[in-house]
Amino acid sequence: MESNYLRIAQLMERYLSGTITAEELLELQQFQVSYPRIKIWLENKEGKQDEIRELLNAHMNNDIQLKWESTLAKAHLYRKRQKKGRWLVAASIVVALCLGVWAVSYFSGVEKAPLVAQINKNVLPGKQQAVLTLSNGETIRLGGNDSTTIREGGNLMKITDNQLDYATTSKDEVHIHKLSVPVGGTYRVQLNDGTVVWLNADSEIEYPSVFTGSERRVAINGEAFFEVAKDPSKPFRVKVGESTVEAVGTAFNINTHLKQGQIKTILTEGKIKVSVADESVLIGQGNATLINNRQITVVKADTEEALAWKEGYFYFDGKDLKSIMNEVARWYDIDVEYKHAVSEEKYQGGIKRTESIQAVCAVLEGVTGLDIQINNRTLVIKSKRRSMIK
Repeated sequence: MESNYLRIAQLMERYLSGTITAEELLELQQFQVSYPRIKIWLENKEGKQDEIRELLNAHMNNDIQLKWESTLAKAHLYRKRQKKGRWLVAASIVVALCLGVWAVSYFSGVEKAPLVAQINKNVLPGKQQAVLTLSNGETIRLGGNDSTTIREGGNLMKITDNQLDYATTSKDEVHIHKLSVPVGGTYRVQLNDGTVVWLNADSEIEYPSVFTGSERRVAINGEAFFEVAKDPSKPFRVKVGESTVEAVGTAFNINTHLKQGQIKTILTEGKIKVSVADESVLIGQGNATLINNRQITVVKADTEEALAWKEGYFYFDGKDLKSIMNEVARWYDIDVEYKHAVSEEKYQGGIKRTESIQAVCAVLEGVTGLDIQINNRTLVIKSKRRSMIK
């Protein structure tokens, strides 16, 4: 979204509230050259005031803001520590974004708004999609709210509400299946024992159609959240590269999409044992493990980090710029080009994953202070140019 729209929205709000300065009023009047409707509005403030206030209030209290406040409340509940500064900055950007979206339609008329949409019409948020590979090599594309069944031998798998369900699969045959979620996707599978697994973008899980023997074993790559069905007689084990995460009945998130080949496991419920090489650690709720070069480090968990993506949010509390951009790129299936030296500064904030790429750029600009624009299917990151607009 062009920064002019956001600036106009800010100036409008100050004009209506009577807090606009003489310098800011002059700035608003100068926008009339490009946006003639501003002149009509300024000349007839009383006639337009109710209409504009109504539109502003509608956007200020829309679903985006409510969902944002819900995210902040959950983050505060989980972390129980004061880290509000940057979060509030990010939240204010969302509010400004709501005003800016309205300003696009109100001031730009029919000529400018379609141009923005056309440039980025192919850059859409990710969706529910996956590819199921059966043991015979056959591949089946999943997504689009399918409601159907898949059969392999005596195994019958149901698909309902974007969930692949093995709960009623026959125990007479065991087949090894693989569920792969591409960049720009997410999907959910319920395994034969009742365990539910959410897969994030660019991730995959390999598992048997039926669990037999004394254990339940699966393998993943990428990021996945597990809600493990309780069965003390059959431990649930997840193979992640050279490491293993073992649980009986619990919930946890595993992420291999980290820099330097790290593997992070965040426990949200119960207990798990994490093993690599000859080392094993047992952790309880509220903790996480970080594996790097076959070494296990136990750290305090940020539970919101484990839950946010599953609940439909980007969450970057303490993440650096590259980590944030890698997440965004995987979800929107785009590339990232850096025209600015990348610092190690850590940021806090977040945004709904259903937002447009323009909205994401606006929020990230506000949080990082950088110029972040979408050019076709590439996010271009560079320093902000000096401007006459404050």
